[in-house]
Amino acid sequence: MNQRREARYSVDQPVELVVFGSPDLHLQAKIQNASGQGIGLLLTQRLATGKTLKINLVDGILLGEVIYCRAQGKNWYAGVELEHALFGLTELAEALRGFDDGPSGPEHPNAFQHARGQGQQ
Repeated sequence: MNQRREARYSVDQPVELVVFGSPDLHLQAKIQNASGQGIGLLLTQRLATGKTLKINLVDGILLGEVIYCRAQGKNWYAGVELEHALFGLTELAEALRGFDDGPSGPEHPNAFQHARGQGQQ
């Protein structure tokens, strides 16, 4: 009997991981399954429980914590609880490129002096 709170969906997507630490560790992995609150990763090495990581997707980033990691054949399977998800990063980057690179009001070197002088007429 499956006692999960959410449905789990099969996925077969290669991803790049960044395991935060000193120094950060960059790994290749594969997302095997996903639910609303977590994902299952297939790895070539074991990750310690409690490690925080970033999962780079094609158009997004997932941030999460390793809840468990167990041997699965010659590989390792890690259950990751997701904390944050950012999507639409390509669209955001395109929108930001549309802004002028010139200084905005407060960044203008004389903006404060100019504004102060306007009130003294």
